[in-house]
Amino acid sequence: MRVFGVIAGFVLAGLAPVTAHAASFDETCPNTVVLAARGSDQNEENGEYFGPQRYSENAEPSNGYEGPNFTALFHQVEQRHPGTMDSVYVLALEEDAYPANMDLPPLAEEGENIGPIEMVQRAVGIVQQYPLGELLHSVTFGAIDSLRAGVNNAPTVVEDYEATTGCSPRYVVAGYSQGALVTTSVEKYLADTGRLEGAITIGNPLHKYSQVMERAALPEDKRVDYCLSGDFVCDFSLEAANDALSNKAERHASYFLNEPTAQDIQVIDAVAGLLNTAG
Repeated sequence: MRVFGVIAGFVLAGLAPVTAHAASFDETCPNTVVLAARGSDQNEENGEYFGPQRYSENAEPSNGYEGPNFTALFHQVEQRHPGTMDSVYVLALEEDAYPANMDLPPLAEEGENIGPIEMVQRAVGIVQQYPLGELLHSVTFGAIDSLRAGVNNAPTVVEDYEATTGCSPRYVVAGYSQGALVTTSVEKYLADTGRLEGAITIGNPLHKYSQVMERAALPEDKRVDYCLSGDFVCDFSLEAANDALSNKAERHASYFLNEPTAQDIQVIDAVAGLLNTAG
């Protein structure tokens, strides 16, 4: 999903890439590694790669592939709870491990709201431009191939990180949208090897259907699952679906990118609490 809305100034400042390379670890291992998977199409070609992020002066920068929503979330965690990210390393799944593809042509331009009649007209235009079979194949198999890659490669990313650094941290998995399916799949692997500390999901397609995929058993305070009302990906109402078609899924794309709401702050505090007790 592309970025929508006005990003608050303090968040925007945090999105600037750092100059240090994400793989240049020092001798200190983090207590906690956040294994992060971004949402659909949050890739460089869509303008949603901001480069490595340093969430604390005392932490190593990420590789930048956590996507804009987690980037904003972790900066806000550190701003509200200074020191939380000091011993946290964000290990995001890169494009080779997880392409995060969806390839769905947009019905609306950024910031544009369209009515139901025009929405149908544009949908017809897209079908005429892209043969329906080709469109369905691109979207369906693009997403399936992306998910398959993420699910298969996530454990290898963990093992490669530990082999490269010599570190043996606890892990918090963090998935947004399509990425939530990837991180949910790796929960049991990390739990079975005694390394899972918690899970964060936002805009999670399995928000109401967590039983579809096998999840690790975690205490309530070790799992944060945030779904905005009206987000069509996790709120399956007809109104949410209509809104998503008319405004290019603006609600789904908005997590933590605007001035924090009271609900956002509750989630930010919950994530900080999870990370502070990890390790």
